[in-house]
Amino acid sequence: MLLREMILFLEEFLRGHGPPAVAKAVVGLMSFAVLLGAVLGSTAVKSGALVAAILLVTVGGIALVTNRGAERRDLEVQKMLVSRYCNHIDRTSSAYEICEWNETLVVRERGDTHAKVTVKLRPLQNDLMFIRLKFGCGWPQPARYRRGVQLTVRSLLVDGSPGTTLHKTVSWPKDGTMTAIIHFHTPPPENSEISFSIDLEWPKRCLPLAEGSPDEFSLMCRQRVTRAVYRIVLPAGADAYTEPIGEPSAGYRLSKGQDVDGRRTVTLELADLPARHCAGVRMQLKQESGALSAR
Repeated sequence: MLLREMILFLEEFLRGHGPPAVAKAVVGLMSFAVLLGAVLGSTAVKSGALVAAILLVTVGGIALVTNRGAERRDLEVQKMLVSRYCNHIDRTSSAYEICEWNETLVVRERGDTHAKVTVKLRPLQNDLMFIRLKFGCGWPQPARYRRGVQLTVRSLLVDGSPGTTLHKTVSWPKDGTMTAIIHFHTPPPENSEISFSIDLEWPKRCLPLAEGSPDEFSLMCRQRVTRAVYRIVLPAGADAYTEPIGEPSAGYRLSKGQDVDGRRTVTLELADLPARHCAGVRMQLKQESGALSAR
C-alpha cells in the first residue's frame, strides 16, 4: 500500500514538474541520506538510509517508465488523429497529380529491405500542404519491428540535387502497414512541379519472399499516375517466378535483368495508371535459390 501511494505521488509530481524535477529530487534525497548516515555514524542508520535511497530510486524509475509509456501512447493517438484528418482531406479534395513515381526496393537475404523512392508531382491548387502515402509489407508484422523502421524524406531541387529534409508524421493503422504524411515547408504554386525523395529502411519487410512464399509488390494511388517504375532487386544468387497483379493494361510492362553487382532484378513499368487501380507483380523465389531467412 505504501509503495502504491508513493508511485501515485510521484506520478502526480511528474505531471506537474516533469522528469528533470524527479531526478533532482532523487539525487537530493540520496545525498541527504548519505549525509545523515555519516553524521550519526550508526551502522543501522547507514543501512536504513541506503535501503531508503535504493527504494526511492526504484520507485522513481517505475514512475518515469510509467509516465514515458503514457506519453508514448498519447503521441500515437495524436498521430492517428492527424492521419485520419489528412486522409479525409485527401479523399474529398485531390489537390495534386503524380507525374512520376520511381522506386527501387533492395531485398536482403533475411527479408530486410531498403527502398529508395523519388516522386514528382504537380499541385492542382495553391494550398497543397501535405501528401499522404501508405507503405506495407506482405505479412501482419508484429509491432516490435516498428522500432527498426527508418524513414527519411528530402526535397529535390530542380537539377535533381538533394535539398533539406521534410517533416513527416508516421502512424501505424494496423500491423505491417505504415502511413506517412509528408509536410511541405510552404505550399508550392499551382501547376508547378515539385520532387522529393524517400529513404525507407524496413527490417523483415519481405520475410514471406525470403522464406519461399509468394510475396506481392504493388502500387495504387488515389490520383492518376502518368508514369511509374517499380524495381525490385533480389538477394545475391536468388531468382524468382513472377506473375502480374491486377488486370494488365496497355501501359503495363514487366521485365527481368541484372544490376551492376550481378543481382537479379524485376522491373515493373506503368504508364497512365488510372486512379485507384492496383498494379504490381507477385513473386516467389525459385527452389534452387533456397530459403534465405532466419527470423
